[in-house]
Amino acid sequence: MTATRILLALFCFAAVSTANAQSLPPEGPLSVTFTATQIPPAKPMPIGGGKEYVMVNMAMTASNDEGNPILNNMGGRCQLSRTIDPSAKTVETHGFCTYVDSADDQIFEQCDFVPGAPNKCKLTGGTGKFEGLQADIIITASPVKTTYDGIALIIGHKKGTYKIVKTN
Repeated sequence: MTATRILLALFCFAAVSTANAQSLPPEGPLSVTFTATQIPPAKPMPIGGGKEYVMVNMAMTASNDEGNPILNNMGGRCQLSRTIDPSAKTVETHGFCTYVDSADDQIFEQCDFVPGAPNKCKLTGGTGKFEGLQADIIITASPVKTTYDGIALIIGHKKGTYKIVKTN
């Protein structure tokens, strides 16, 4: 009976270890669902010419739709600058995000959202297993209704392809 329990325990440990050890393919498609919460909400300031400027700080979560380790079960933060033109009803956004996984490996992202063009981001590298990571991504996002006044919630998708470029 004791031997059976030990074998069962070892089997369960091996199964959990195998399930948690995600391999990182050197390239492939990227499909990620993300959420963003603006914290704290900022008030735009006028910058002349009828335009406004605001810095946006977002708390992020990301989950890879295929279970690939890239942007899977990661939390992050984005800092973005927005220029708003109320008369043209346009917003231009530029900034950076950093995501981290449970092993403290990070992924770096740069985003540029320009009026009249798809929302584009690129993964520009990382640490640990994500070192050399590069990707071009198209972002689609929608606001989510919330009962928390003054906080913006967003859900969206990141789609593209990635590759790991070794520098050694």
